[in-house]
Amino acid sequence: MLRLIAQMPQLTSSETREDRMLHDTGRIKLTLDPEASAIVFDPDLRRAVSGEVPFYAEIDRAQAIMLERVGLIERGFIKKVIVELDRLQAEDFQSLAAVPSPRGSYLAYEDYLRSVIGKEASNLHLGRSRNDINATVLKLKLRKPYQELVGELLELLQVLCGLARAHLATTFPLHTHRQAALPSTLAHHLVAFAEAFSRDLDALLAVHPLLNQSCLGAGAGGGTTLPILPELTAKLLGFASSPVNSIDSVASRDLVLRLLAGSAVLGSNLSRVAETLLLWLGDAELASLPDELVGSSSAMPHKRNPFLLELVQGKSGAVVGSLVAAITGMHSTPFTNCAAVGTEAARHVEAGIDNVTRSVRIMKLCFSRLTVDQDAARAMLDRSFVNAMELATLLTVTTGLDFRSAHNEVGRSVTTAIEHGTSSLVAIMPIGGISDPEVSLSPDVIAKTARAGGGSAPETVTAALAELEDDVQRSNSILRELVAGWARAGKELQSAIDSLG
Repeated sequence: MLRLIAQMPQLTSSETREDRMLHDTGRIKLTLDPEASAIVFDPDLRRAVSGEVPFYAEIDRAQAIMLERVGLIERGFIKKVIVELDRLQAEDFQSLAAVPSPRGSYLAYEDYLRSVIGKEASNLHLGRSRNDINATVLKLKLRKPYQELVGELLELLQVLCGLARAHLATTFPLHTHRQAALPSTLAHHLVAFAEAFSRDLDALLAVHPLLNQSCLGAGAGGGTTLPILPELTAKLLGFASSPVNSIDSVASRDLVLRLLAGSAVLGSNLSRVAETLLLWLGDAELASLPDELVGSSSAMPHKRNPFLLELVQGKSGAVVGSLVAAITGMHSTPFTNCAAVGTEAARHVEAGIDNVTRSVRIMKLCFSRLTVDQDAARAMLDRSFVNAMELATLLTVTTGLDFRSAHNEVGRSVTTAIEHGTSSLVAIMPIGGISDPEVSLSPDVIAKTARAGGGSAPETVTAALAELEDDVQRSNSILRELVAGWARAGKELQSAIDSLG
């Protein structure tokens, strides 16, 4: 008796057993338990009308055109469907907002269409399942975030390249272990940042063929015996290709993992560049940001806090959390449609992309308005013995002294110079065999003549810049073509609808 009571479905105070029996599927007599439904589904479609529902409608337009073309539904019915979908879209789907959603947004949306158009509205479901619909909706939803992320990253690269060209001859200290270490140039640093971000861009662009493959037609995972045309629905929705394997189409969400992995690596690079900027903006005051990109202290009147760069570090770190949550949610699940994968793991992708996109935007703002203090950079170079390695190298190649001995001798000279309150090694150390050591050991000369190994010499940096700019142009073309394809598909779908008469 106790066991039977425990198994009885619990009803809410506002819900009768008759209410729940209205959703009889034939096999399942009652709707999902209200407590479970509250955990899994929204109670109505208020949130879905700005999320999934517009994509359900777009898919239904393409599905209706395809099903009519293969003779599975009649043209007159399609017209009724299109009229209702157009009406819903015109009002931003608000008629659906309060519709109950006891078994998820798609079935609630379908029930609404059946109530308005007629029961035959469910015939739109021929040759498909929620499995392939949800997989397709995910890709449609990711188009805008993907476009924004790649577009923002391209703009950041353009800012960095433009700033680098303006500072090819700006001598600037290269730090190691947060200490001035070697002479370099500002352009040398900026191109280094851009090289890393360019690789991140390549990783993100490598995902676009997967993003651009439709899942519609894979059904529940077994495809269908109906003579449908998945390649037509793919074309009308702006996808470059249709499903290749029906199981893979509904089982896989590695698109999510690849986007989050690329975003996490990008976030790591953003955080490191942000830390480098914070070093430049710190006590050394090698650079500054304008008032509109810094914050004040509520207590300390003198402060100008570059807090935006700290936000970059926090937001870019959050992307790693999104990746870990997604990949853990998918780990060791069956290779078929699975709620743990398609719902729980995939839900983290939009937040992850949003965080890294915001981080890229902040970095773009900071670099586009960064002011470099060349006097401060010069002062740091002059006082920090950044020419010590060059002196040890010159001693080795001109006097026959082995490098380690030369290294130690120069190190002792640095100690002596500090004790004597000077930053000039030439004044402390007798240097034979080197013509005009004052010139040879000048930070400007070292920075301008370091050609090998991708060094700071202007011609070396310029060559790297040219390659970067070519890559940016190619990547821009890929993104423009991708977005143009999506736009063309929208026009083709509308043309197919108009041809119905």
